[in-house]
Amino acid sequence: MATQTLTMTEVAAPAFPGADVKRLLRVELQKIADEASVLRPEWEPLLDSKRVVGTVLVLEHLFPSFRIPPDKVVRKGGYNDVEEATEHIAGQLERLWAEHRKPKVRQ
Repeated sequence: MATQTLTMTEVAAPAFPGADVKRLLRVELQKIADEASVLRPEWEPLLDSKRVVGTVLVLEHLFPSFRIPPDKVVRKGGYNDVEEATEHIAGQLERLWAEHRKPKVRQ
């Protein structure tokens, strides 16, 4: 009797779109910073976390199979500048993306 050998090939998971994430975040965060710099008292962060949460919406199209939880990517209390916010949000999002892409082990 003939036997068949089945082989499994792994499909490469899509890479995290870090450059696109940072580019889109910088544009949206700069809009908030431009508006906030006129109206905010000196002691408040330039980028209020409540307003920054809305920037997550511009990233959703990059992750069609992944719901971005804003409360897990945006730091409470806000950010002092656009670069700080961009790096933090992109880092948190990449970490969550990696967790989401991990194979699920069922027992």
